[in-house]
Amino acid sequence: MIPDTFIIKMENGAQGYAIRHLNRQDMLLIDTTAAGAREGIKHLVEEGYKIKGILVTHKDALQKTYAPLKSISEDAGGAPIFSHPVNNTNSDFNVRDINSKNDIFKHFSLIPLDFPSKSGETAVLYSEINEGMVFAGNTVEATSYDNDGDDMNATDTGSENKNRGIAENWRT
Repeated sequence: MIPDTFIIKMENGAQGYAIRHLNRQDMLLIDTTAAGAREGIKHLVEEGYKIKGILVTHKDALQKTYAPLKSISEDAGGAPIFSHPVNNTNSDFNVRDINSKNDIFKHFSLIPLDFPSKSGETAVLYSEINEGMVFAGNTVEATSYDNDGDDMNATDTGSENKNRGIAENWRT
């Protein structure tokens, strides 16, 4: 496993991630919005972690949430939620633009990259921590945990233009 990076397992095989900052108290959550995430989020807060933000990398994770976004933010101690502006249709809660520069991302050495995807737009996250990590949202499909192999393939978006866009983005 990667130091200071944790998998948060949710219902129906969904998973999110938690990145702990080098200061050992700040934490950033990625795609931790599906059913079953509430317990993990509340546990982190009870353990004394300060959740600095929840990053939602793709539309499915934004639409299939365990609760309204305002409640998820409250569960995380009032942490802001970031997502791609194309996917932000919730007018009841101020979701921040995941593509904008901000001190939270800088604090975690995180760089969001804009990618097309089947369900809308996706933010692929690159972290310089631990010699580089990529959180690919739903832009790639990998071998499932219960199978041998380490294949990674671009997701078929159903659109030739979007497929080319993903391929070009991954090349760069």
